[in-house]
Amino acid sequence: MPGAPGGPLRKALTVLETLAEASRPLTLSELSRLVNLPKSTLHRLMRALTDMGLAVRRESKSYELGTYLSRLAATRGPAGVQRLSYPVTPFLIELFQLTHRIVSLGTLSGTRVQHVGTLYGQEHVRLAMALRQPVPAHRSAAGKLLLAMDQRDPADLFDTVSADLSMTRARTDAMRREFDRIRRTGLSYARSECIPDLVELAAPVRLGKTGPLAAVVVGDTVNTRDLRGVARLLLDTVDAIEQQLADAC
Repeated sequence: MPGAPGGPLRKALTVLETLAEASRPLTLSELSRLVNLPKSTLHRLMRALTDMGLAVRRESKSYELGTYLSRLAATRGPAGVQRLSYPVTPFLIELFQLTHRIVSLGTLSGTRVQHVGTLYGQEHVRLAMALRQPVPAHRSAAGKLLLAMDQRDPADLFDTVSADLSMTRARTDAMRREFDRIRRTGLSYARSECIPDLVELAAPVRLGKTGPLAAVVVGDTVNTRDLRGVARLLLDTVDAIEQQLADAC
């Protein structure tokens, strides 16, 4: 009802229920007809839902239910991610002592990446504080690694409505090649597009047999030594974490 309390939320829930009940992805026109909302209103709503990972926009310009809710249930929210980081902390501390760089555990929340258990020295306070805020996953090394390992399609990460289509296609193709390289090497190395001066090296780790996929991340300022020099230490750390958690399950 127009003007009713919780109106925007009711609309969002109606859309999510419709996507959950659908046997296939739905186009904007199909959704508009099913939920009785104008396409202009629905387009703005779908942008918000896809940004939060509640819905996913496919390359065919159709939508389906995202994985955020299932991930939230699996990890019991941010507190669950924090709880899972506790047994990992000794390994992160050791990696921090060996590298003297920023060390953290990154997890995916929809299409954004968030960091927990961050360790850092006095010289890295500014960068470490910036890591407290979730950022678009495709704009950081940790996020790209998690998206690649989660088999996400880069075409779903860019706005093809208002952006220049040729530029969007070029960015999509470049990221698809980058995702292939990440899956092949098991490492993601890049300068953050959201946090100035931060460069990251990330490797994937599964937090137990049924736990979520996370990224162990080593970060530093861009004008220091090449982070790829600590790749072996990073890979050894994730191997030790997975072995420890597998033994505990």
